[in-house]
Amino acid sequence: MADTLKNVIAQSLECPVCLNTFTDPRILSCSHTYCKACLDNLLGCNGNDQMLRCPVCRAKTQVPNQDVSKLPTNLALKSLIEDMQNRYQFCSNCNSEDRPQAVVYCQDCDRYFCITCHNTHAQWPAFTSHEVLSMSEIVSGKVSVRRYRKCRKHRKEDEECFCSNCRRFACFKCVVMEHTNEGHRVIEAAVYESSHVKSIEDLKSKADKKRSCFQKYVDFIDEQKDRVSNVQKQCTDDINKAYEDSVRQLTKEKEILIGEVNGMTEGVEKELDEMKKIGPGAHHLLDHHS
Repeated sequence: MADTLKNVIAQSLECPVCLNTFTDPRILSCSHTYCKACLDNLLGCNGNDQMLRCPVCRAKTQVPNQDVSKLPTNLALKSLIEDMQNRYQFCSNCNSEDRPQAVVYCQDCDRYFCITCHNTHAQWPAFTSHEVLSMSEIVSGKVSVRRYRKCRKHRKEDEECFCSNCRRFACFKCVVMEHTNEGHRVIEAAVYESSHVKSIEDLKSKADKKRSCFQKYVDFIDEQKDRVSNVQKQCTDDINKAYEDSVRQLTKEKEILIGEVNGMTEGVEKELDEMKKIGPGAHHLLDHHS
């Protein structure tokens, strides 16, 4: 349960863009949060545009003078991250779901121990020479965790070397005994780590550029969708207006034609009524002459 809660909290502290823990988290107008550096990269793809589109909900945020640092900082999230970074580790040895918090860290075992496991660890004669650090001293910064692991064959030696051919770390004694044959290229562990970190950073930089270009492409598609929507609305408005104008004109012509028909009908009806009135008199005159 502790691991599950820890994973859930860790995921909630990840930036949706770089997928790393937030650094200098900034809030957009849509309330979504991103690293300042990630927002700088996204804004850089927009040229001189001061509008930044949220990668999650696509809502737009005005960036004053294209300066992401002027966006509000997510202080609550920033404080939570700082608290998480300073929190205690759980015991590496306990297998129960609710693992207790660790009180010490063994440099030689590379494991965190709760008070019970620490007491057991201290009673074993083989472990009495192990270097054990208090968690309170680690958190306070008084001591630091050793950078290199102890060699499994030579427990007192640090794995300060790296064999490029065997692809593993080794202590100096192992290098002399097992990695001096032709073809073995041994370098300092720090050199390998620096080179490895640089390779990762280069890959991350390339990925960021591709992500930024992809974001620019997505923004272009969104702009085209907006344009199509505007054209559709304009066409619909024009059709409705033309229809209303036609209906209005036809209604006017209808009223005119109906008026003309009514006028003509009334005239004919009057003439017929007059003829009807003089009809009996005309019949009498015809009888008299006959």
